[in-house]
Amino acid sequence: MRRSLLLAVPLLFVAVAGEAQAQDWRPPSSQMPMMPRSSEIRGDDWLGSRSEWFRGLDRVAGVAASGLRASGEPRGGSEFVQVARFTSGPLPVVVWSDRNGDNRADIIEIFRGGSVVVQLIDADYDGNANVIRTYDASGELINQERF
Repeated sequence: MRRSLLLAVPLLFVAVAGEAQAQDWRPPSSQMPMMPRSSEIRGDDWLGSRSEWFRGLDRVAGVAASGLRASGEPRGGSEFVQVARFTSGPLPVVVWSDRNGDNRADIIEIFRGGSVVVQLIDADYDGNANVIRTYDASGELINQERF
């Protein structure tokens, strides 16, 4: 019993620390980023001007931007991708989605261990973030902020 309790305490600390770090993440700008071009996503220099959007990712997702691989689904008739996935192995770490075709991300999701921990949303499609949501390790919404 005592041994299992000693093992559970560090796991609880990691879960609580992960939640606190997710709540502390802030976007570098209220203006949502431009989606990558298909040619950029296939190259090795996809991070480039987007690096500020990945700052602090290691604290929130447990993976540094340098450890990510980029892929994307092109939007028909456009040089930009509709969905950009930044993964570490088989799991997503960050996903950017452009739902309205304006070539800007409308939703940015940050994952930890395969579960969403942060969502940044442009709910009215004006190019600016309106809502940031943070979730705990079980997927429960723990904070929602509108701006």
